[in-house]
Amino acid sequence: MNRHLAELEEHGYTILPELLPVDECQRYKDLLEADYSRFAPRYANANTTAGTLSDKTGEKVVFNMHNKDIAWFRLFEQPKVLSLLDVVLREGTYHNDEPYYLNNISARCPLKGHPGQQLHLDSNLPGVNYALIVNVLWMLDDFTLDNGATRVVPGSHKLRSFAPDGQLHPDERLITGKRGTALVFNANLWHGGGQNCSGASRWGVALGYARWFIKPSFDFMRNTPGDVFATLTNTQKDLLGFRLVPPKDEFTRLRRRSDTAEMPFEYKLP
Repeated sequence: MNRHLAELEEHGYTILPELLPVDECQRYKDLLEADYSRFAPRYANANTTAGTLSDKTGEKVVFNMHNKDIAWFRLFEQPKVLSLLDVVLREGTYHNDEPYYLNNISARCPLKGHPGQQLHLDSNLPGVNYALIVNVLWMLDDFTLDNGATRVVPGSHKLRSFAPDGQLHPDERLITGKRGTALVFNANLWHGGGQNCSGASRWGVALGYARWFIKPSFDFMRNTPGDVFATLTNTQKDLLGFRLVPPKDEFTRLRRRSDTAEMPFEYKLP
């Protein structure tokens, strides 16, 4: 683990090769393909997103897998990954012991001809001393030089600036790996999906783990069905931030963190 922690500190990323067996990767891919077919036609999408990172044309994307199949929690709780996050996302907190949680759950598969993503960071605040968010990108397919593997700029997590729009970086590196591999990186790292020239499948699951006070990408309190919530362990509820919901008012409680998990609102998938 010490080597991976050192790589995260120096380069902004580290690679954990082939943690998942091939059959488990295939099972997750099957779930994603089915969910994409079912839900993608219903996605909200503003016309103004063309050419931006929010433009999802040219790629398959699935969001919020936690509310679609409980099997995903095996991935969310992968022990070797969490052992790194327990250090990186608690460092600098009071007694190095404050919580973190999953603040983003999504997956994407760029299609042939997708030009690749703009280099970007996911923390929204470059140059922070401590990692605010750590991304874990699970390779469910082999990531190759020609199917859209992720580009990173080593060391860019230490820069106090955003990546220039529309430019390649002379130091960027393409991260390839066998399916089942996890790429763990500081969300301040400049990165972006590569161009899929071959048209081969390239499903990657992108999980963002954040310090407890960072706002999530989606409101898990409003998008977690009651029957899913009822099956979750206390640890899994914590992972989704159900003890990190701010109080409604001063008569409810005074602390932003609750001693017990809050019940989500009633919700059903469309």
